[in-house]
Amino acid sequence: MLKPKEAYGNEAILKLFPKPDYSHISDNIVVSDAVWIPFDKIFIDDEEGNVARADGQDPAHIEDLKSSFSAGVLINEEVGAVVQQPEGSPKPYKLTYGFGRTLALIELGVKGWAFNQIDGTQTEIEDVQSFENEPKAPKKTNQEKDIIRLKSRQVKEGRLDNNEDVIMEHLKKTYPRRKKPSLERIAAGIYEDNNTPVKYAYYTDAKIKLWRENHSKDWFEMKGAWDKKRQEHGFTTHNGGLYRTMYRAAMKYAKDGTTSYVNCFTGTVSKGSTLEDQRLSCIAEYVRLRVNYAVVYGTNPCFLRLNGFFPQAWGKDKWKEFIKIDMKKIEKRIAKEIKLRTAGTPVDPLQEKVNVKLAKAI
Repeated sequence: MLKPKEAYGNEAILKLFPKPDYSHISDNIVVSDAVWIPFDKIFIDDEEGNVARADGQDPAHIEDLKSSFSAGVLINEEVGAVVQQPEGSPKPYKLTYGFGRTLALIELGVKGWAFNQIDGTQTEIEDVQSFENEPKAPKKTNQEKDIIRLKSRQVKEGRLDNNEDVIMEHLKKTYPRRKKPSLERIAAGIYEDNNTPVKYAYYTDAKIKLWRENHSKDWFEMKGAWDKKRQEHGFTTHNGGLYRTMYRAAMKYAKDGTTSYVNCFTGTVSKGSTLEDQRLSCIAEYVRLRVNYAVVYGTNPCFLRLNGFFPQAWGKDKWKEFIKIDMKKIEKRIAKEIKLRTAGTPVDPLQEKVNVKLAKAI
């Protein structure tokens, strides 16, 4: 499938976008064929122009649309619509519907997109806007367990190779619009169901509990439960999910002054996203969150500490213990960055030279 930047301006693609039919609203509404229109020619007002949505666009929905567009353009889906502006207006068109899609494409750096032009009365146009936000024919979406069950059956019946890389590539191809964390959970479920030989271990809540019971030298807690031995709350999370854990730990600290620890694991390992890269990214995320908290609130309590990483590399990581993290080195890095931030010096904790220093903490 073509990416948005590749598709924009391709006249052959325009003919493939379906034209909407609003005859059930009014026979007087006229809809043109889709045309490519640069965004700088369109007046886009999500607050007042989007009369069908009282609260404008949901940022999470925009992110979902960006993810969908990044996977490729769906040419069987209707496009947004514009109306002609009065002569003398700064911009010749005004966006009628498709605000979420338009904002997502703008954030992806696309210069314009395909739109139908609609002619009708103000009431007819508003009714069209409202109708466009109605769901299409009802359809229950796949749950992760549904996909795991289906793909596991295909593996068991020999129709899908029981190979880690083959399974993941198949999932990416079959479900291109599903988010990466979801694909990783699905893949982990398939691997577990079929004893798929893997280079790396991938964790779910169930697998974390099994590793704790069958392998771990030390007991640890999950989901904020109180750890009597450490006298802290215990959490587990994957890289990219630390901000949620940080918030939950902050709430517990604010309530009664108790601190927390977190053990981390990574997602799918690939050439472009190695295990080491993801572990470094997790530490960098922790540093960034701690620095941001300190800058905003003017204090730097360590209410959540990184305890370690789950072993994931078969034949390399020691399988009965966490990969330890040197919090003393991380605290020094946090203190240094707080000092730079409060002095007005911009800091990017993900830059390569910082990663090299953080690597020494593992």
